[in-house]
Amino acid sequence: MNYEFQSRLAGHISSFLEHRKRMDREISDYQKHLKHFDRFCLQNYPDEISLTQNLAFAWCNDARGKGASATKRACILRNLGRYLSLAGEPAYIMPQMFFPTPKPVPPYILTDNELENFFRATDGYRLYRNPLLEYTVPVIFRLQYSCGMRPQEVRNLRRIDFNFADKTIYIAEGKHRKDRKLAVDTNTMELCKKYDGIANTSITGRKYFFQSPSGGAYSNSWLSQTFHRCWKMSGNGDDRGVCVPYDLRHNYASRVLMCWLEEGKDLNTWLPYLSAYMGHVASLYLCVDWKKTGKA
Repeated sequence: MNYEFQSRLAGHISSFLEHRKRMDREISDYQKHLKHFDRFCLQNYPDEISLTQNLAFAWCNDARGKGASATKRACILRNLGRYLSLAGEPAYIMPQMFFPTPKPVPPYILTDNELENFFRATDGYRLYRNPLLEYTVPVIFRLQYSCGMRPQEVRNLRRIDFNFADKTIYIAEGKHRKDRKLAVDTNTMELCKKYDGIANTSITGRKYFFQSPSGGAYSNSWLSQTFHRCWKMSGNGDDRGVCVPYDLRHNYASRVLMCWLEEGKDLNTWLPYLSAYMGHVASLYLCVDWKKTGKA
């Protein structure tokens, strides 16, 4: 990180980021937003040495939020406050009630043609200042889709998580701290193996399977921006709504369920297997009229 925090909370912010880094948590978005928070403190609260309620509210409501929503800023400060409190420092912790449950958005279910168009676009992705992306982009999205991974899971995969001999991938500390091992189809694992060899020639001693030029895992914003660039390149358009990286996971689950239906399998028997594979906390349940409505 090139930016040096300068406010009187600089030490707290730096130690918080170091803690997240040691815990193998995503920090790139936090670094970006806390840089703006540090500047805000320096300009508006130069003598403040603690994370107070007034300071937290002022930054969350700042109209110059640098693109971050008030909810995003509140979430970051809540986690900062929780860290400082556990460290024995006085800090205001944003109440959970400040984070309203967002209205659920129906997943974008891709047609066969849209899937083909999208992956063809990933194959044509180029960025000359980082030639490895020519190989990274097609593999990372194919792997996420073929295994139904969450975006953060595929981003944070490490080299040691891959067992090419038995064709499995270990997901360490997925959502709700649930570890799991995924069986991967032969074609996808061979693709990953080839990518691993190519990446090794570009990055020596890399830790992450998809390692960014900075040495860490790619950020959530990078994955989202790259996905949308490929979607635009695909020509699929947005007439049916907006497709996001998480929709690859939804599409994996939908296609598995439809395949089981076509095979005549009892979904109530097989759903726990899908639930475990995808790392759900509880088993999935179908509504009574699923076969008629196509909704779960």
